[in-house]
Amino acid sequence: MRTGILIGAALLSAVTSVAAFAHDGATGVVKERMDSMKIIGKQVKMMVPILNGELPYDPAKVELAAIKISSHAGSAFTELFPSESTDTPSEASPEIWEKWDAFSQLSDELAMNADMLKTIAAKDVASGSGDAGQFNDAFRNVLQTCKSCHQQFRSD
Repeated sequence: MRTGILIGAALLSAVTSVAAFAHDGATGVVKERMDSMKIIGKQVKMMVPILNGELPYDPAKVELAAIKISSHAGSAFTELFPSESTDTPSEASPEIWEKWDAFSQLSDELAMNADMLKTIAAKDVASGSGDAGQFNDAFRNVLQTCKSCHQQFRSD
């Protein structure tokens, strides 16, 4: 399991680096969704070292990160994918529009998982807990949702 997380973190880091170059020339809704994904990716990247035990669990930081992810998920995310908006340098696969229900479901799932992460972190802030057990499980769900969506709906 830990190896999978480390591989996922390395993949996320590579995607984030490539995304910086991909933003060159992006305009309109394509740029908006790339910017949204960049915000989500930044939050995820901040939490991976906590999951890997490299940084201490900071529920206040996790709560803020989860709020940012949630605010860019669900309908806020799917609205950034109007029909056939695949202008270069978009990495959106045409399958998004062919399998809209599955894509929309994953976006809603990301919002739900981010909200669960936020709830756990807020509870830990209120109680003063530094136990990362529930964080680990909730954050893994966020990562799995991101991975599922990228595998199905992102062109490389």
